[in-house]
Amino acid sequence: MARAPLARAAGRSTALVLAELRRAISQGDLAPGEQIRQQLWADRIGVSRPPLREALEILTTEGLVVHGVNQGYFVTRFSRDEMQQLYTMRLLLEQEALTSLRWPDENRLAEFEEQVRGIEEHALAGRPDIAMQGLSDLYIGIYQLCGRHLIVDEIQRLWIKTTAYRSLSFDIMRDPAASGRRLRGIVELLREHDLDALRETLLHPTIRGKLGTAVPDVAHHAEGDAGRVAAS
Repeated sequence: MARAPLARAAGRSTALVLAELRRAISQGDLAPGEQIRQQLWADRIGVSRPPLREALEILTTEGLVVHGVNQGYFVTRFSRDEMQQLYTMRLLLEQEALTSLRWPDENRLAEFEEQVRGIEEHALAGRPDIAMQGLSDLYIGIYQLCGRHLIVDEIQRLWIKTTAYRSLSFDIMRDPAASGRRLRGIVELLREHDLDALRETLLHPTIRGKLGTAVPDVAHHAEGDAGRVAAS
């Protein structure tokens, strides 16, 4: 009986580490190919090593982090060709999800509008990590309208794998108000049942990624052994 509170405390510690590492990766504090030095991050977050290792294992399962034997953990790094492959898969799946989209009712539209407000507010408050997560949640929520959960689960997995790269080209921090207007425009397209315009707006960044124009070349990050492990 005495062990139950300790188990819950460990869970909270792991959740804290996960949140901090995801923030660091999405915000660019940990770049693609960069080693995650365990003692440094344990000290920075204020936890012991076990919950940090548990969090790193979870991130490895998600594809955000890779582990090199006798080398440690690194933020996943993809080559330009690999990034184009990832965006090609995203494009195919996102197009398929939109073909069977079911239009949301006013209650769901109101939820989307609230998400947009949150994204804009967090961007204005200087929290790109929360704003980016909100953006991902908004897009995934729209794709979930198709009702095809296996396809949407795979879309979400691909979004997670490219988190570190979206931080390099994410523009909402440069003009949160303009980005907010664009996102509210997406909600209006849902309200108006304008599938052609919605498809063009939602898929534009994915098409740019497939063409190799959405994400800058980051091959110079973390060259050497760490970079090679992260690219494996």
